[in-house]
Amino acid sequence: MSHETRHAQLITWLENQGHTPAEIDKILARVGDYDAQTVHESIFDSIDTGAFDIQSIIAEALGDEEK
Repeated sequence: MSHETRHAQLITWLENQGHTPAEIDKILARVGDYDAQTVHESIFDSIDTGAFDIQSIIAEALGDEEK
């Protein structure tokens, strides 16, 4: 399921729960914050377990600078 589809489904669900457009905007902002934090924490958990190769990401990010 795409991000857009999930987003639209959440909006529809919130509307069906009786939330106003202003409330939905606030809720979506908080959900976005939570999602970003969760991804951030997940990446650091993966680094800690060795499942995420931070060195390859560093090399990729700095690739142009190393030339």
